[in-house]
Amino acid sequence: MTTTHPGSVFTPTLADMEECYDGILVASLADTGDAIAVTGSKHRALEALDGYYRTVCGQSNLLDDASRPLTDAYYFLDSGHAVFTRAADGGWRAVPVAEDAPGAVDVTWFRDPSGPVPEPYTRTGDPRLF
Repeated sequence: MTTTHPGSVFTPTLADMEECYDGILVASLADTGDAIAVTGSKHRALEALDGYYRTVCGQSNLLDDASRPLTDAYYFLDSGHAVFTRAADGGWRAVPVAEDAPGAVDVTWFRDPSGPVPEPYTRTGDPRLF
């Protein structure tokens, strides 16, 4: 782990995260099935998170369902910015912030995909927007 004081803002390194895939740092978030990738690029996060869930978690893919197309995972990705702060126990927290916040880092969160693709993506009878 990087040496920082509790509450201090830091930029994560491999020592702070669980793995690195193609230069993208990845870590799970508690036991929720959620994870974070240190990149604002959803397609790069998708590849890194899929590698993480296959290698570290032993799943068939990021969605833990070989019958589902990996593109379904895009609906569970949320790119933005976060500030990483050190916890008193040596762990860390990633807090969503505006991109111009001091210490903001590009990240992509992955929310646990247990269940169907979320609304409004499953609607089929709505008028087309393009």
